[in-house]
Amino acid sequence: MLDRIRIPVERVFGALSAFPARLLMPLAAGKSRRLGPLWPHQWFLAVGAAVMFCVPHAYWNNLYGVLFAAAALVLYWWDCAARGVRPWNCAGLGGGVWLFLLMCLLCTLWAVYRAASLRVAVFYFTGFALAYLAAAAFREKEAADTLTAALCAALVFTAVYGLAVYFTGESAYTVPIGERLVPRLCSTLEHAINYGEFCALLLPPALIWALRRRSRGARWAFLLLLLLPCAALILTYSRTGWIALGAAALVLLWHRDKRLLIPAAVLAAVGLFLLPGDVQARFLSMLHPSDVSSSGRFTLWGECLGILRKHWLLGVGLGQENFYNAYLPFSTGTLDFQPPHSNMGYLEIFLSTGIVGFLSFLLFFLGIFPRLRRAARQTDAENRWPLYALSASLAGAAVGSIPEYIWFYPRILFAWCIVFGLAQAGTRTDPE
Repeated sequence: MLDRIRIPVERVFGALSAFPARLLMPLAAGKSRRLGPLWPHQWFLAVGAAVMFCVPHAYWNNLYGVLFAAAALVLYWWDCAARGVRPWNCAGLGGGVWLFLLMCLLCTLWAVYRAASLRVAVFYFTGFALAYLAAAAFREKEAADTLTAALCAALVFTAVYGLAVYFTGESAYTVPIGERLVPRLCSTLEHAINYGEFCALLLPPALIWALRRRSRGARWAFLLLLLLPCAALILTYSRTGWIALGAAALVLLWHRDKRLLIPAAVLAAVGLFLLPGDVQARFLSMLHPSDVSSSGRFTLWGECLGILRKHWLLGVGLGQENFYNAYLPFSTGTLDFQPPHSNMGYLEIFLSTGIVGFLSFLLFFLGIFPRLRRAARQTDAENRWPLYALSASLAGAAVGSIPEYIWFYPRILFAWCIVFGLAQAGTRTDPE
């Protein structure tokens, strides 16, 4: 029964995926040339993605991300038309992705602030356009390696930039620790929480990429460079970033040797007390389940449950305007700030898109892990580690989505989608 529905749907998506390339065929045929190891669309996406994360927030506009994704799509279709290759069927992203995106559009119809909801929906479609491109264009080992290298370069550059700004005393954000306001490292991504999530997402594939260099000198050089984003992550004072990276590290250690988990935990505990006192205090605040230590999350979540009971079926629409409009009747007035979202990724998606959107979100957000596990089992030992690294990154993001809405800042959404697209590329079973 399911096949009777799935196969026609896949054919429709396949025809839609191929249509732009067919339109371009008369103009593009024979006009694309490979530039070294990659095709032009691959270079454009790899270099463009790296640049996208390196632009300081003051000079960034989220429209740039939308335009970049659109240009990358057109170039991908052009190269496919030039080579006479059929574009990858976008149905391969999975039914969960497309049902979720459909609900993002539909919830706009009943949102109070429709323009605000549609704006966020556009960012979601942009993110998954990047995921599609990463999955379609970077299945080959050398191509995926190049995209990972570009992301590593962006990670190191943003760390250097962030550290330079931090130590010149120009940090715009602070965090209260005891009776002091401690500056936070934000780098190019506006807020320390955003940059902490970015580091946690990219450090696992960057680590594995560095360890897979053939030259011992190159391995050590790249590993030493990765100390810079590690230092930057510490100075974000972002507990979400720390938690996400810790979860990612557990996944990598589990795949390396489960027996390493206990000594690693001991080393981590000892290492904590070697860190500066402010970092220790910030970390240990996670062990106190109170509103003060959790920045009001427990109160906010309790208030949001009231919204959920009322709007569980259809949701309230996307965007902070729709969230706040629904939140006001349930606010207890005890928080000393105006929350822009629910401070939990899973809860935010449920509140925004309703039960169907939430279940479809879980289908792809968590459903990628069984696919990665199966792909790793079917891959030789040498090539499993990039898949393990992607599993670790996405697992860290899944854990980080409990205390934070990690998709709130569009460039973090785009980074997650690119990593998700690489995971899709690594688990594809369709022929080239």
